[in-house]
Amino acid sequence: MVIKQLIVGILLVTAVSLNAQVTRNMYGFKSGHVEYELTGTTTGTKSLWWDDYGAKSRTETNAVTVVKVFGMKNETKTNTVSVINGETYWSVNLDDKTGQEGSLTYMLGYTEVDDMTKAEKEQFANQMIDSLGGERLGTEKVLGCDCEIISMIGTKAWNCEGVVLKMEAEALGIVANETAISFEKNINISASKFEKIPGITYSNNDENMKMMQQLLEGEYEDEYEDEYDE
Repeated sequence: MVIKQLIVGILLVTAVSLNAQVTRNMYGFKSGHVEYELTGTTTGTKSLWWDDYGAKSRTETNAVTVVKVFGMKNETKTNTVSVINGETYWSVNLDDKTGQEGSLTYMLGYTEVDDMTKAEKEQFANQMIDSLGGERLGTEKVLGCDCEIISMIGTKAWNCEGVVLKMEAEALGIVANETAISFEKNINISASKFEKIPGITYSNNDENMKMMQQLLEGEYEDEYEDEYDE
């Protein structure tokens, strides 16, 4: 039961996050750059750049994840770049020079979220937080910004006008912390940051995302029908 809730929560948060990338004003700042330190089960660094209030973004992650199960240690290295430019995304593994590409229009709920007004998006966010047992814990200053603290599904996030400057998560013995160590806003960022990375073998992921969307929508419809029948 706990595992199912965790998986559903991760899928929902991921879908909403990606949908927000292609809606206007994801962030309260037109452009920016954040450097993160990763601690816990995963250690390393993460860098985020964005422009056009989040319609364009680039995330670079260089980290090592160590998980111990029944006394056995499993180590996984991550060296990736993810780029979003409008409705198109590219995800690249820099170690083996492979990647995926596709359209964000296949993400769950893209059309519905994109067509919402600002007030409707805020209401939608509040409803999602409530449905997942989340709560707002007040504010705290991080790197000079007054951040709203939101707790949901074992995760606490410090949100600065849409930019998460700090996150603490723990579930099933796995600890994941992200802490911003530098934060620049409203800066000039080269357009090349958001271009497709050359020299990579890309596979198109649209069909997989479309199938996942259909499966998720079917699951939610079945759960809704079961509750309605009761």
